[in-house]
Order: sequence, then structure tokens, then C-alpha cells
Amino acid sequence: MHNTVYCLASTEPQANSILTELRNLSFPSSDISVILPDRSDTKNISMKEDAIRGAETGGVFGGVLGWLVGISSLAIPGIGAFIAAGPLVSAFGGAVAGGVVGGLAGGSGAVHPLGLPHDVSRRIEERLRAGDILISVHSDDPMIRRRAMSVFQAEHAEIVHDADDQAAA
Repeated sequence: MHNTVYCLASTEPQANSILTELRNLSFPSSDISVILPDRSDTKNISMKEDAIRGAETGGVFGGVLGWLVGISSLAIPGIGAFIAAGPLVSAFGGAVAGGVVGGLAGGSGAVHPLGLPHDVSRRIEERLRAGDILISVHSDDPMIRRRAMSVFQAEHAEIVHDADDQAAA
């Protein structure tokens, strides 16, 4: 996606810190996306119930993810089950149907719908497979994207890519 900056958080507390800081700086929730592993123990629990359970345990999902727009479950072939929120959900377009992303793991890569360069996509896929959390901020305003990058750096996230710049870190 153009006009988007990405980072990877290696832990839920780190992701929670990033998301909390973005919220505290008044970033619109509709501009923030998160893709994190779906570690729910039961498949018979609703997203709302899972958000409540997460809030009780201080997890990312309950703590901050519930604030974001468009929460969906999806399965990325070759990578696993995820919870996604924000504009990244729509980046997968019609591929997200019935909570499943299908046919994306072919030769072009599982996160190819994000429009990232091949080497960046490959790094993201590897890190998502390992359990990392992808966070992005989408904005047409370059100043807002720079502020988001500053938050990512201050929280020691790995900066993956600025879609309007060259790959970072």
C-alpha cells in the first residue's frame, strides 16, 4: 500500500506500547493496521468475547486492538491464522472472504497484496510465521508517516518499510 509505513513488533507488550503511543498521539484508528497471530484457545469464541478476555489479561487484542477498525480473522496459507484490523484488511481485497485468505501463498508470496517489494514481503512473512506482529500506519500526509516512524523507532520495533521510501533497516 502506498503512503504506508510498516514495522514488526517481536512481542505483544512491544506492540501494545506502539499502539498505545499511536493512540495517545491522536493517530486515527482508521489509519492503523495490525496483523497478529491468532492464539485463541477456542474457535467458538466471538471476537467481542476474545477482546474482553484479552483486556482482562492485558493482551494486545483487548488492550488496544479493539480500538481499531475492521477486525477480522484470516488464515494466510503457509503462515497460519491471524487477527487483522485496519486498512491492511482491505488491502487483501476480495481475498478476505469468510475469514480466509486463499491462494496468496503461490509464487508471489503470502503478503503480496500489500504491494511490498519481494525482499520486504519475504522478511515480513518469515517474521509473521515466527509470531511477530505487523503494525502499519497509512496516511497521505508525509509528516504523519514520519511521526509514526518515530514511534516505531522509540519503541525499538524493527522498521520494515516505508512504502514511499526505500526499505528501512
